[in-house]
Amino acid sequence: MNPEKTVRKISSHWYVWLFPVFAVLISAWLLVQYLTGLGPKIEISFDDGSRIEAEKTRLSYRGVEIGSVTDVKLSEDQKKVIVHARLKKDAKKFAEEGAKYWIVTPKVSIQGITGLETLIEGPYIAAQPGDGGEKTEFQGKQESETDDPLEDTVAYRLETANAESINPGDNVSFRGMNVGTVTKVTLSKTAQTLHIQINLQSKYARLVRTNTQFWRKVGVQAKLGLFKSELKINSLETLLHGGIEMFTPDPAGEIAKYNHKFPLLSSAPKDWQKWNPSLEK
Repeated sequence: MNPEKTVRKISSHWYVWLFPVFAVLISAWLLVQYLTGLGPKIEISFDDGSRIEAEKTRLSYRGVEIGSVTDVKLSEDQKKVIVHARLKKDAKKFAEEGAKYWIVTPKVSIQGITGLETLIEGPYIAAQPGDGGEKTEFQGKQESETDDPLEDTVAYRLETANAESINPGDNVSFRGMNVGTVTKVTLSKTAQTLHIQINLQSKYARLVRTNTQFWRKVGVQAKLGLFKSELKINSLETLLHGGIEMFTPDPAGEIAKYNHKFPLLSSAPKDWQKWNPSLEK
């Protein structure tokens, strides 16, 4: 073999070595970008870590991802779940005294159902920024530290012989608008009837009069006649969950007091669509 030809052949293809050099440089640049983009590490302890997964569960603030879970372990005494997370570089405020963390899951309240997106994506950890000194260990909550969702509501009682499809979380509606929710279903002391507690937002308390009628919402309504038939299908939510409808006949009675008891009708009263009382305060 001629050494001169070999050297000449290698030198004529020197540019081939540029590709691995560029690959190394790009990899190094990406690594630097990744490392400089990392924020502080934090630990959050929870009483329960159901469905919290490493490298999958995100930390979020106002719908924006601020970090992610890197590891999930049990505490040394086996009483807590320790979540290790890495924040993004621009989320340093969440590693300060006063920052709060809680797990978001589907929840039914007077305002309706929240956290439905977690049914598909799984739960995530919501956060609020701090305003103090640097801190890396936090005590998380299983739910948001907000006011009691029933605090600004008024409770009423409904009585029925059979609750059928009525369950806590079902809507209470007026003219098709959600004004409250079913919060409790219990058996009476004699076991002859069922008591259903509903909570309406305080601003809608004037709608409930002493002669207000309550009845079960029906998913499908049919009127069959010899010459005319009608079929009405309500919303998907009504089909799946049912609920309670309320309305007041003419003339409207006095505003009902807190915890007033009403019968729950199995179907809508006759000609209730013709009712149109004034319900001013």
